[in-house]
Amino acid sequence: METDHETFIQWCHGKAHKRFLPLFLSSILAGAYIGFASQLFTLITVSSGLSYGISQILGGLIFSVGLIFVVLGKVDLFTGNCLLSYSCYNSISSWIFTLKNWVIVYIGNFIGALLLVGLYHTSGLLTSGQGVIAERAYAIANTKMNLAFVPALSRGILCNWLVCFAVLLCIYSENNLTKLLVIPAPILTFVALGYEHSIANMYFLPAGIIAQRYISVEKLLNWGGIFRNLLPVTLGNIIGGIIFVSLFYWIIQGKSVK
Repeated sequence: METDHETFIQWCHGKAHKRFLPLFLSSILAGAYIGFASQLFTLITVSSGLSYGISQILGGLIFSVGLIFVVLGKVDLFTGNCLLSYSCYNSISSWIFTLKNWVIVYIGNFIGALLLVGLYHTSGLLTSGQGVIAERAYAIANTKMNLAFVPALSRGILCNWLVCFAVLLCIYSENNLTKLLVIPAPILTFVALGYEHSIANMYFLPAGIIAQRYISVEKLLNWGGIFRNLLPVTLGNIIGGIIFVSLFYWIIQGKSVK
């Protein structure tokens, strides 16, 4: 019977050695899947008379469909793939495959998110609900783009600590039903508490830029703001995944089997 360590290593190996085209296409799909979840979050957190806390919790619960799509759809998400660093603590050479995977998946996730933003824009649905969707999309993006570096970095760390924990639970799950049950709690927690997810922001921020065309606000959001947010959030996501999940669990279970 395989140990948890062996199961984790096999998962890392399968991800890290995936051929370019399947990896790239699966990362585009993952970016779009997280974008769909972001659209649902935008919809459900539109002002409805609910308290801020309840609205955030409902938003977090509905956002968990994104990781469900990613895990059950067997596609590649940058934040989850930060767990590939687990195998790197056993073999330094594994970092080459891991870094290559991260670059390809990150770019593919961004393309998938932008593809969804573009299609949503051309569908005309961004202006639905008498403009409330556009207003909410703008508000989300505006808040994120005005985050200072350190808060964005810290929120990125906290976010991927929980996202990678959710993926870890899926790695250890024996069937899809178990995966469905373990995903929502960590994802609900990170979303409800306001942590920052780089791939979700690849949807939220461009959507907010486009949304400001349809509402009466000063047009302050721009593409430069996207990258000012993504830099600290991405760094935070990497730190949260490779230290608080990969490294800690490697020390807990990986070193103990040697």
